Amino acid sequence: MLPPESLAAAIERLYAAFGSVPRPKAIERCEHCLSAPEAGVLLGPVPLRELSADQLRAYATDVLLTVGDVADYRYFLPRIFEIACTEGFNWPDLEPLAGRLRVAGWSTWAEPEQAAIRGVLRACWREVLTGDPDNWGADVVLCAIANAEDELKPYLDEWTAALGCRAAAVELRDLLQYSVSWKGGVPRLTNAFWGGRDAQVIAWLSGGELRAALAEARAGARTRASREPLVEVEAVFANRAR
Repeated sequence: MLPPESLAAAIERLYAAFGSVPRPKAIERCEHCLSAPEAGVLLGPVPLRELSADQLRAYATDVLLTVGDVADYRYFLPRIFEIACTEGFNWPDLEPLAGRLRVAGWSTWAEPEQAAIRGVLRACWREVLTGDPDNWGADVVLCAIANAEDELKPYLDEWTAALGCRAAAVELRDLLQYSVSWKGGVPRLTNAFWGGRDAQVIAWLSGGELRAALAEARAGARTRASREPLVEVEAVFANRAR
């Protein structure tokens, strides 16, 4: 496993990994989804890193649906994810943007490219767990990761290990309060972008390992502020188990 890196460093590695991908000379498109002037901006002389969210929004919204192909997507990918993970597009959201990776077949790409993409996903997730993100909470970022990745265990393990950090505990509390519904004591994630890929998260929420980690983190909490979200999470689980 690669050592932890900042989101800024992960984004730089993403640019480096895809730096040899040539700028497209044309973009296949539905004219209603990406106009000729919008395509012209993307194909013009503006450097990739200087393309704005407004200039890329139409392309990012429909890429690999009614706009573009894998070849041009690979060129624009670093800038799309830089914007998505920092300032945000407003629309499209992070979850469907990450889902385009799966559509593009990123798991078959060269190992350095896969590693760079995964590095950005891990860095975004680490920012959530440490309380740094400006745009996203755990529900959005974990759902986005699930739209790209098949295996969520490394991310859930990191969350379990981080529960002693108040930010990670608050994110779990918020997930349970705002993004989970319960039926017969069984949690269901309500974000529509999960698309049936939430089984690993539901198993984690329902399992004993998480409960044990919560109890351990609460016992080790040194301040009331760090203890409160853990107590609130445990109360949610206790109430739903009745």
